[in-house]
Amino acid sequence: MTEHPKVLVIGLDAAEKDLVLAWAQYGWLPTFRRLLDCGAWAVTQGPLGMPGGAGWQSLFTAVSPAKHGHHADRQIRVGTYEMRRARATALKREAFWNALSRAQRRVAVIDVPYVGLSEKINGVHVVDWITHAPDSGFSTWPPELGRQLRKQFGVDRLGLCDHMEMRSAEQFAAFRDALIARVATKVAASHHLLRQGPWDLFMTVFGESHCIGHQCWHLHDPTHPSHDPTIAGAVGDPMLAVYRALDDAVGRLVGSVGPETTVLVFCSHGMGPNYYGAHLLGDVLARLGHRPPPPAQPRWLWRVVRRGWRRLPQPLRARLTPMQKNAVDFVWPELDSHATCFDVPNAEVYGAIRVNLVGREPQGKVTPGAQYDVLCEELRHDLCALVNPDTGQPAVRRVLRTADIYQGPYLGDLPDLLVEWNGDAPLEAVDSPKTGMIRRALLGPRTGHHRPHGLLLAAGPGIKPGQITAPASVMDIGPTIAANLGVALPDTDGHAIAACVACRR
Repeated sequence: MTEHPKVLVIGLDAAEKDLVLAWAQYGWLPTFRRLLDCGAWAVTQGPLGMPGGAGWQSLFTAVSPAKHGHHADRQIRVGTYEMRRARATALKREAFWNALSRAQRRVAVIDVPYVGLSEKINGVHVVDWITHAPDSGFSTWPPELGRQLRKQFGVDRLGLCDHMEMRSAEQFAAFRDALIARVATKVAASHHLLRQGPWDLFMTVFGESHCIGHQCWHLHDPTHPSHDPTIAGAVGDPMLAVYRALDDAVGRLVGSVGPETTVLVFCSHGMGPNYYGAHLLGDVLARLGHRPPPPAQPRWLWRVVRRGWRRLPQPLRARLTPMQKNAVDFVWPELDSHATCFDVPNAEVYGAIRVNLVGREPQGKVTPGAQYDVLCEELRHDLCALVNPDTGQPAVRRVLRTADIYQGPYLGDLPDLLVEWNGDAPLEAVDSPKTGMIRRALLGPRTGHHRPHGLLLAAGPGIKPGQITAPASVMDIGPTIAANLGVALPDTDGHAIAACVACRR
């Protein structure tokens, strides 16, 4: 028996659980079919109202956003009205693998999204090499590992998928093929690093399911208003093609470890049609008298900037991505200090509202206590009265008060209200007696966007096959990995899922 048990963890960023389960059942994803047959599996829930990047950060810190301080890629700088990029290096909690390293477990962690580099880790750490949305740029521990990866496997030449020019069947096919090639590169590099073991924990994450879902959901979904049957007929389903490449990658990596290794495979959160209304929220708050009207969106400027960026050589775009993301901080407008509340970024899936609170904001307009409570209830009532005029259905399912969901030292960094949109149909207009008709087209290339649920599969010694019906959180994944390595993580909101912990004698 080895000194420590071994764990292989494979993450698929934003892979939709319903597609994985259905395509596994059809036999199109044979590796997932085998894992579902021989292992335990559970549906997971991301942090309520804050999917996407905050979900990843709750996954690897095992605490809620109120304890790690992040909810979106761009947040208010507390004590100001400035909106700035929320850097992963500013996260208030460390990743669980740091605790494993201190417990003398040797770890390899590759391309987990939205995390800062763990220096002096007992093993290796690779950040932003081949990911969906690089945060701070490619870096590694030890530093010389980055040079080795560049020399042997190259760098990501695709860059941000939102910057791709895709209108024709040929362009979509080239995008699909580039993602499949990236999967192969990650598999080869992962095998290379696996051979440098032994590892107690080997964890690698694939971002291609995230990219293909954002850009090609409309080709997968024939009911989507942007579905083009001619292109779909020529290209097929790009999502299925990429998911099959990922299924093969998981099979190859699982096949490279012995039966004594516990295997955990997870889909971080899901993907579906981009039917959300965050782009309407500023207009709604303005019509309700809470903030000045947002400026008209200069669609011509959007097109000019995107066209200029796309004319740059693709490898140069990939290298300039961190600089481009930093530059946005300098042009992002400040929140209006005269408003009673503001709409703030929150990955679009849930709208987010921050109240201009006395004692928290520099020129607060709403006092804590009764006035704050009345405003929150008024907003909840008015937002729930919104109707999608194109369907006649409610535009908002519910409005949540963040303080009713989360508690922690960084609650004040988060929005006050979270608006759950009705995503059953496209949402480009809202109407209510108070607001009147508001119509604003959704800009941007994404036809798919996130869903809050993910999937966790576990196979290993003593793990009983079958679905785990008890609710599971992404915050449970870190403690479950640690429990498989005989380490208890301190001060977490998540808990080890007992049915996913190997039984060793």
